[in-house]
Amino acid sequence: MSSAAHDPHEVAALLRAQHPEFDEVPLLEDDETVPPRPEEEIADATRDYG
Repeated sequence: MSSAAHDPHEVAALLRAQHPEFDEVPLLEDDETVPPRPEEEIADATRDYG
């Protein structure tokens, strides 16, 4: 990084521009109305009652 940025927001913006792979992780299940997959229900039941 050749710029002498000191503002944290500016530094973060520069890093995201140079490395977009480090940006925010996308939500896998953004829509809460989607029912869980069967393996998720099994894992939940095992965790809750196991």
